[in-house]
Amino acid sequence: MISRLRVFLGFMAGVLFVIFSHVASWERAIVGIGVALVGLFLRGWAAGYLEKGKRLAQDGPYAIWRHPLYAGSFFLALGFCVAGTGSAHLFPDAVLWVVFLLLFVWIYPLRIKDEEQTLETHFGDAWREFTSKNHRFFPRIPQKRREDADGFVWARYTGNKEYNAMLGFLLGVAVLVVKGIYF
Repeated sequence: MISRLRVFLGFMAGVLFVIFSHVASWERAIVGIGVALVGLFLRGWAAGYLEKGKRLAQDGPYAIWRHPLYAGSFFLALGFCVAGTGSAHLFPDAVLWVVFLLLFVWIYPLRIKDEEQTLETHFGDAWREFTSKNHRFFPRIPQKRREDADGFVWARYTGNKEYNAMLGFLLGVAVLVVKGIYF
């Protein structure tokens, strides 16, 4: 249920961004796009380590963040909210920020909790050991590299269809450019 709601609200956030975003200043838009780019990089990096349901990803960004895909989504959304708001347009700005907060303060934490229960059931002690070494939401500096550390694999990146995040990023930038020039 939460997973479907997350996907639906993410889609609706994109639609609302197309409708309500505006470029208050190019400086603000560039800063926001930079933050979103960090999120895109983090998601892509994580996708190259993840094999859903097959093995527990613990290396690369997973050595720093328990949920780097969600962290990347947070930075993507935060960046586009910064880039597409910030002027005297109070209602459109409020709509975008309320949707952002709804997703990342309510929906994503519920989704993460559900996912963690599934991962604990599936991976047991390995999951419990992994979670004892990192935080749910905040990054940490890993103590040392694991002996049997895994590496980034492009086939995982493409298998996880992470290119869709890149397409979404490019669409968001295109919306900002068009709105900044013509509106």
